[in-house]
Order: sequence, then structure tokens, then C-alpha cells
Amino acid sequence: MDSHRLRHFVAVVDHGGFTAAAQAVYVSQPALSQAVRELEAELGVDLFTRIGRRVRLTPAGEALLEPARQVLRDLETGQAAVAAVAGLAAGSLTLASLPTLAADPMAPLVGAFRRHHPGIRVELAAPEDTGELFELVTSGACELGVTDAHDIPDALQSRSLGRQSLVLILPPGTDQGRGATVDLSSLERTPFVVAPPGTSTFRLLQEGFAAVQRTPTVAVVTAQRDAILPLVIAGAGAALVPESAARTAVEQGAVMVRPAPAITRAIALVSRPGPLAPAAARFSEMATAP
Repeated sequence: MDSHRLRHFVAVVDHGGFTAAAQAVYVSQPALSQAVRELEAELGVDLFTRIGRRVRLTPAGEALLEPARQVLRDLETGQAAVAAVAGLAAGSLTLASLPTLAADPMAPLVGAFRRHHPGIRVELAAPEDTGELFELVTSGACELGVTDAHDIPDALQSRSLGRQSLVLILPPGTDQGRGATVDLSSLERTPFVVAPPGTSTFRLLQEGFAAVQRTPTVAVVTAQRDAILPLVIAGAGAALVPESAARTAVEQGAVMVRPAPAITRAIALVSRPGPLAPAAARFSEMATAP
């Protein structure tokens, strides 16, 4: 199977249609459509169900998607291996990070990597939770993922990135000393703004309260992570966040306190078994350096 046809097929899936895919891979829409038709003719099956301008994968298309990604990844690995001889002067690196780890530690890691290898384009995906992140890495859509080191599948390899401390932010005007340590049992009736169940921070909040034999009072559940800090500042409730995010909230009037017992989480860099492409290998080396 021609790699260009596979690349066009994957682009249609990733961009939700032929027009957007053609723009993304810099070919005309008719040329991209022709490439997909040729691939379908070669395989003897339809890969998409076309309904007007909308397309959906057929069962055959779904079966081809992951192997196609793997072929393209292997080709890129070969190309990047050549680039590595010239000192990682070109290529790309696809990463995934939980939303609450994007600012810390992902942003500093990507910044350091880009300073050393400015010719490498970094693409950063934003999965909603650990399950989606693990799927992105397992499928090959992303080569590395930065995640909460909790229940990592056996099918993935992991390397430690240390631990992250989480703190509580309370609405402006809350009668608590900034930076004070607060017993979680005293906050049982405090309303909380949380991410949906299944997310890392929601699990950690529940575990923290369970440690003092209490249950948090959930007032607002939002899948929009960027809304959590504004909701706290607006008075909707308290929230458990990484300390780096808390400092931003404090600048806007929120009150930061440290929970007792302390709440921390182990952070890991995950990948599929086997050798990494040179850019990913270099990123892994830099991220896990002492």
C-alpha cells in the first residue's frame, strides 16, 4: 500500500472530512479523494461511509486505522533516524499530557527540549483523562505521554518524573490564612468545583478526604478545565489543583491553603514498548535526567 494514500486516509480520520484533510496535508481535495478511492480499490472495500460532506469509518476502515498509523510512524522513525545523524535538525514529536500536567511539568520539559532542538516540531495532544491518554499512546497517535502514574496499563512502559504536590484554592475573602495548612476533615461541608469522575484530580480529592474518613461536597462538575480557576474566583467553591495553577489563582484574589494530610501524585512518562524515534528518545532522556 502506498504510504501517501495511507497518510491521506489517516488525515481524513484525524480532521473529520476530506476538505479539512486536504488543507492539512497541502493537496487539493479532488487529489486526496482520488487517493482514498485508489486505496479502497486496492483493498476491495469501502473505508468510509459518505453522507453529504460528512464521513464515517466503515468497520474495514476502523480495522485499517491503527496499522496505518503504525506504518506512518515507522516511516517517520526511519526519516528521523537519518535526521538524528545531523543532530536532530528536523522532524516532529507527538506528545500527550493530562490537562493538569500541561503547565507543570510538561511546559518546562517542552521548552527545554525546543531550546536544544529548535528544528523539531512538537505537537501536544490534550486528552481528557488517563484512559484517553493511554489510548493515544497505545494506538501510536502520540509517542509519549505525561500522566498520573496510577494504573498504567501493562502494555505501556513508564519512567518516573517525580511527584507533584496539589493544594487547595478557596474563593476570595475566605477566612483562611494564605499558605496555611488546613485539616481536610474541617472542609467536609465546603463546596468543591471538580473535574468529572475518572479524572486524576477528582480521584485524588476523594482519596484525600477518605484518609480522614470524610467525603467532599461536590458543588460543580466541569469538563472544561480552564473554567475551574474562574469558578473558584467567582465564589462557586474550592478546588484541588497543582501548586503552579494555584499561584495564578492567588494573583486574582483566591486563597491557597495546603491540605493535611498532604496530597501528592507520582508523575510518569509513558510509551509503547520498543525503541523510540530519535526525537522521542531524546525528549525521554532529557525529561528523566537527574
